[in-house]
Amino acid sequence: MTPAEAVRLVAALGAVEMALVRRDPVAGPLLAQAARAAAGTPCAPLVGAAARLCRAVDLTGTEAPQRAARKAAQALCRSAAQDCQAALLGVAP
Repeated sequence: MTPAEAVRLVAALGAVEMALVRRDPVAGPLLAQAARAAAGTPCAPLVGAAARLCRAVDLTGTEAPQRAARKAAQALCRSAAQDCQAALLGVAP
């Protein structure tokens, strides 16, 4: 992963996480965009899993399963962002 890719993914994943926190419907499209940007990088599986979760569950809802899925998607995004930051700093994730 190049430094430019890592910085771009960290920024994209930060936007996704904030959209998830706000239960904003734009979280899905932002996450799909981040998954495309992550393709071929070490954090692609995490971002892909979050994107699949977002497609499978309405993350804007307030029911317990929707809240749990939203928290799981946030955790996947946060983990992917940390992997990108580790790559940027030259530390193996």
